[in-house]
Amino acid sequence: MTEPVRYPQQEIDLKIFKNFFNDCGVVSKNQTYLEISPVWKKVINNWTGENIFEKIENKDIKSLQKLYEHYYVNGISEGACAGKEFEDKNGNFTGWTKNLRNIERVKPLSDYFEYDMEEPEKVYKLLFDKFNVPQVINIGRAWGWQYDDIFVNFELADYFYSLDIIIKILKQYSLDKTMFIGDGTGTLSTLLYNNFKIESSHNIDLSHFLLRQYTNNYHNNTEINYHYAENFDVNHEHDTQIIINQDSFPEIKTESLQRYIGNAKINKVPFILSYNIENGISFNEHHSDYRSVILNQGYSSIWRLDSTLRPPYVFELFHLNREKN
Repeated sequence: MTEPVRYPQQEIDLKIFKNFFNDCGVVSKNQTYLEISPVWKKVINNWTGENIFEKIENKDIKSLQKLYEHYYVNGISEGACAGKEFEDKNGNFTGWTKNLRNIERVKPLSDYFEYDMEEPEKVYKLLFDKFNVPQVINIGRAWGWQYDDIFVNFELADYFYSLDIIIKILKQYSLDKTMFIGDGTGTLSTLLYNNFKIESSHNIDLSHFLLRQYTNNYHNNTEINYHYAENFDVNHEHDTQIIINQDSFPEIKTESLQRYIGNAKINKVPFILSYNIENGISFNEHHSDYRSVILNQGYSSIWRLDSTLRPPYVFELFHLNREKN
């Protein structure tokens, strides 16, 4: 079994952090704690800590630069992509169960792309030829595997899978104006912006993740607007054609979901694409019934696909004011 290694430390330009606050303003630590669900409170208490939110509130850009250059080491990525959790006090990798799980995803991934092979190194080389994979997704010393000259991010298999499905949907319905809600480390949105011509997009997330997404996409030519989840305005106007969420709809508080989906309805966003555990209720008592929130705002489910990489996760496409086929 290939042992994961950390991506080498890379410097992040200080001006990126300056421009983030110029573009997005600032939120307080208290605003963040009011916004997060019980699921995220546990993650932040166990791994992330309050320090990052204090630095954001105080616009301490020099400290933030150091923190984000070690983003996966110091716990900021936790809950979206494990980094600190899989390391002991000596810096040794400990997440062998998750390592095996991610390697085992290569077989169904290969089947999906019809590669007729199972060796991770060969499959990933083909996928790196097919997609543009910017190394910025690894900055912060992400865990991954080194296959010759290719560094493969620890969670990349599922992102390739969902990326291809998203691109097919965008092409099918001629969509190029997107919105990502809760994109965490920003890997999915970054991959999409680098592999499909997106005219404009919006990213909404908690402050410590939104800053990560901003650093990922700072040099991308896509027109991206960033919004703090902590103070997102339900009446904000935009011309989004599709909202995309992977992994976090069940982990967002119901009242926050109602604000996001209510905003989608106000702006007549035609499509919402979810890739999540079905409702989540049977898995965690704190999960939100996101499907009911979406359906109650006048959206109908028009397409569903069970994930072959991550059962029981489900892709589901909703359309505004359209009867289910």
